[in-house]
Amino acid sequence: MDFTQRLKWIEQVMNAEKTDYLQSPSENRILGMQDSTESQVQLPLKHISLFRPEHYEPGYAYPLVIWLHTEGGSEHDLHQIMPQISMRNYLGLSFRAPAIDPAAPENGYHWPDSHLFAARFMESIQKTVLELSKVLNIHEDRIYLAGTGNGCSIATKLLLKAPHFFAGAALLNGSFSDKDFQKASGASLKGNRVLLDRRSSSHSDSKHSAQWLSRMWETTGAGIQTVNSLKSEATQDSELFNILDRWIMEGISTAWLV
Repeated sequence: MDFTQRLKWIEQVMNAEKTDYLQSPSENRILGMQDSTESQVQLPLKHISLFRPEHYEPGYAYPLVIWLHTEGGSEHDLHQIMPQISMRNYLGLSFRAPAIDPAAPENGYHWPDSHLFAARFMESIQKTVLELSKVLNIHEDRIYLAGTGNGCSIATKLLLKAPHFFAGAALLNGSFSDKDFQKASGASLKGNRVLLDRRSSSHSDSKHSAQWLSRMWETTGAGIQTVNSLKSEATQDSELFNILDRWIMEGISTAWLV
């Protein structure tokens, strides 16, 4: 879906789901802003993909999955990923990484390994979600990051930077950077959830092994679950996506109980 098509799609949503079911000015709570009567959607980034679940119910606040594609992927991966997670349970959003090799553009898009980029990207994510919540009913307490490969690296930076904005992150078969936890000192992620796939490294003594990553996340206070603790021998992507679905829904069930 290109930018023009995306704006037409949003306009159609606005026309079809007017007034009674649109999210109220409470969408401004996402950024802690004052109530606003502004209804025009103004997306800060062009290269995004949106996933709207089957039988979308405007009166229901949906969890939002923000998918961060792996090295060489693009925002369009969302439309292959979300149906494998769930066709009905979530809204989906994905962004295109900004870096590309001019000598080999066919190799796709790449995430910069930079905390400065992560800070600016975080601002764009917040603004995008704020704008979309004018026309889509997004549950502001159920916004999850998810990704594979080095999409997990940028997800780590984002969650550490804005734990108040995200409910958690699912890091599936990920690759990570030395810089990911540089800003973790003093971070408090109590109440945030992290799903960590033990396939993140095939070498248990690697600096970025699942064991090392678990220890790093534990220092932040986040609640850690591993794929192996939920289902043994989960190695297929389809199984991982089923686990991700159950993991998010378990968090919702726990919230209801509390």
